[in-house]
Amino acid sequence: MKSLAADPAVPGAFYVGTAQGGVYRSVDGGRSWSAPAGGAPFPGYAVTALTPDPSDPGTVWAGLTGIVRGGLLARSDDAARSWSVVKRWDEEAGARVVAVAVRHRRRTIVVGGDRGLEISVDDGLSWRPSVPPLDPGAGISFVAFHPARPDTLYTGSYRHPFRSTDLGRTWKRIAVGMVEDTQVFALDFLGSDPDDIWAATCGWVYRSRDGGGTWVRYRDGLTDRRTQAVRHDPANPQRVLAGTTGGLFESTDGGKSFRRLSQELVVNTLTFDPRDPSVLLVGTETDGVLRSEDGGRTLRESNVGLAEARVSAVAQTASGTVVVARAADGGSGGLWRLDPRTGEAFRLASTPPSTVRALLASGERLLAGTPDGLFVSDGPDAPFSRVLGDGVLGLTAGDGRAFAATETGVFASRDGGRSWERMGSLRRRVDAVLWSRVPGTDRATAAAVVAGRTVWWNGRDWGLEAFPADAPRKLSGGFGRPRVTRYGTPEPFGVDIDAARSSLVFRDGDAGEDLALALPERGLAVAGWAGNPRLPSGLYIATIGRGLFRYVPSGEAPRAAVRPPGELDGKEAGAPARLPVPPDSLRSRLP
Repeated sequence: MKSLAADPAVPGAFYVGTAQGGVYRSVDGGRSWSAPAGGAPFPGYAVTALTPDPSDPGTVWAGLTGIVRGGLLARSDDAARSWSVVKRWDEEAGARVVAVAVRHRRRTIVVGGDRGLEISVDDGLSWRPSVPPLDPGAGISFVAFHPARPDTLYTGSYRHPFRSTDLGRTWKRIAVGMVEDTQVFALDFLGSDPDDIWAATCGWVYRSRDGGGTWVRYRDGLTDRRTQAVRHDPANPQRVLAGTTGGLFESTDGGKSFRRLSQELVVNTLTFDPRDPSVLLVGTETDGVLRSEDGGRTLRESNVGLAEARVSAVAQTASGTVVVARAADGGSGGLWRLDPRTGEAFRLASTPPSTVRALLASGERLLAGTPDGLFVSDGPDAPFSRVLGDGVLGLTAGDGRAFAATETGVFASRDGGRSWERMGSLRRRVDAVLWSRVPGTDRATAAAVVAGRTVWWNGRDWGLEAFPADAPRKLSGGFGRPRVTRYGTPEPFGVDIDAARSSLVFRDGDAGEDLALALPERGLAVAGWAGNPRLPSGLYIATIGRGLFRYVPSGEAPRAAVRPPGELDGKEAGAPARLPVPPDSLRSRLP
C-alpha cells in the first residue's frame, strides 16, 4: 500500500492506493474495501499520493508514478469510482506527491516529482513551475500546505526540507538541527498549534516548534532509522507514532523514547480517523492495511476487498482442497488452505522456510518448490520435509511423473515426489519445465526453457528435437503434412497464457479441442494454475499483484464463496469472457 487518506467530509470514508495502480475506497472506517469494476484503474503506475479535495466531498486527487517511467495526475469526482487524467508526464514522475488547499475561495493544486513542483489555481488548466534550490539530481519527496496559512508551502527533497511563504515563488531551506543528508518523507502538523511539526525522515524523526525554523531529532527506541510516516495522537499531543521500515513504534513522552507496537513490517503511511481518533489505519508494504480501534496499541489486518496480493502458486488436491502460496511478510504470508465447498481458509501450520515459487499436488500430497529446495508434505495438515536441495523455479506433471525445474537442471519423480533423479546431462538453470504437445504431432513430452530457448526431452537427453535421431516417427513435411521443426514452440498441457491477447488456452489431452478463455483483466502476471475449467470445481489462476482468480463454468456456481479471513478476503471482480467462448464467468475470490 503506497498511499492512504481519510476523507474529512465523509464519516468513515478512506482511500488506499497500491503499487499495482489500484485505488480502493472504504465507507465503514477501513473495515472493508471496494474498487471500481474492471480492475486497477492505472496499470503500470504506482498510486503514490491520494488527496481528498477539501472543498468538494467525493472528489479525490491521485498522484501516480510510472513503474518504468512517466507520471500522471488524476481526478475522480465520484469517490474513486471513475477517473480522468488531468496532467501527464511522459518521461519523469511529475506527480509523486500531491497537495490541495482552498485559498481565497479557490482550489489550489500542487504536485511534485523529479524536477520540482508545479502549481495550478484553475483546476489544472494551467500550471506554473516552482523549483526549490534542490541539489543536483534531487527530486521532491513530499509537499504540504500549512494548515492555517495556505500561502505557506512545505516541501522536501532527497536532502532537506524547504518552506515558501508566497505559494512557491521563493523558497528557503529549513534544516537547522538536521543531519546534512536528511531526506524528509512526510510532515505532521499539531492540530492545536500548526507550527508544532513532526517530520518523518531517513534518519529517525524530528520535531520543530517554530514552523520549521529549527529541528530536534528523536530516535531512542527506534530500531530502524528510516521512518516513512509520523503522526501525533489527536487525543494526546504527547503521544507520537512512527512508522518505520521495521514496524510501528509509539512514544508517550513527546518523542523522548519509543517502544514497538507491531511485528517487523514496512510501514508506508499512517492515518487517523478524523472523527474518531481511536481508529488508526496503517498502510504497509506487503501486509496490506492494518486497523486499530485503540489508537494503534493493537492491530489487526483489515483487507476485506483488497485484491493486490502476490499469490505465487496454487494447487488443488484430489479431494478438492485448494492451497495457495502468498508471497508476503508477516501473518499473511506462507501457505493457505481453502475449501471451496465451505469458504473456509486457514494458514497452514507447516510451511517451507522460504517463499514458495511453485506448488503441485499429487493426490493429497503437496510439492512446494522454493529457492532453498523442494519440500514435500503428505497433506495440507502434515509437516513439510526437504527432498531436493536445488533451488526450484517450476513444477509440472505428465505421464505419471512429476518434474522440477531447478537451478541445476531438471529432475523427475515417479513416486509422487518422494524421490527424484536427474534427467539427462542438462546442468544449467532451467526457468520452466512443461509437459507439452510436440508441435505438428500427437505426441507429448517434457520441454525445458533455458536462457529463453526451448529444449526437448527425447527419451535419452535434452535437445532441439523431441525425438532421438534413430527413433521411428510419423512422416513430416511435404504437401499437406505438418513439419516438426527444430525450434518448435511448446504447446503445454494445462494453462498456456497468451499475454498479448490477455487470454489463456487450456489443453487437456482427454477432452478434445483446446478451450480459449479471456483473462479477467489485462496485463495480469500469471504465476501458476490449478484445476480444470471443464469441471464444476473450475480453474484457479494465481497472479502476482492481483491475487487469485477462479473460473466457474456456466451453470456451475460454487456452493460457497471462497472467502479466507484477514488479508486473504476477496470480492467478486470478474466479467464475462470477451473471446468467442461459452458465456462462462471468471471470478476473483482471493486477493
